[in-house]
Amino acid sequence: MRTNQQVVEITGAPAQVWGNVLVPARGTIIVKVTGDTLVRTAKTGLEKRDTWIRIQNIDSVETLEAPIYALLGFGGFLAFSALGAFSNSSLLGLILLVAAVALIVYAITNKRRYLAFYSHRNAIVIFMNKSPELYQQFAMNVLALSRKLNTPSNTPTKQAQTSIQA
Repeated sequence: MRTNQQVVEITGAPAQVWGNVLVPARGTIIVKVTGDTLVRTAKTGLEKRDTWIRIQNIDSVETLEAPIYALLGFGGFLAFSALGAFSNSSLLGLILLVAAVALIVYAITNKRRYLAFYSHRNAIVIFMNKSPELYQQFAMNVLALSRKLNTPSNTPTKQAQTSIQA
């Protein structure tokens, strides 16, 4: 059953960018709606970073759920190494094959999930550590607020002409 409650704050792990890959960093991130701004407070190690983004400037929201590709690749490498090791030692090949299967299963079952808010110049990425429904509800609330703030409040409406003059 889905509840329609107002979620105004979410927490998770902050993201760190390595090349083109987002990696969860140590620390905590809190994202909350304050008036017409989205406030991010990230604490990692000795650093504390605050970011304020106007909700009107949010372009899109993205959720992603994917396996841990580094472990998946390493598990595949170990599986192929195990096949080669079977020719020399069946015990070593069996150990490598079990480790490879364990890594592949772990990478597939323990997926990384994140929620990203994109604006013109900033991106806020939160790795989820609670149920995804909570984060999706927060994203829907932010998008609804953005839609509400971006619609003009005083739109002139045309009066319908009731009489036709000849």
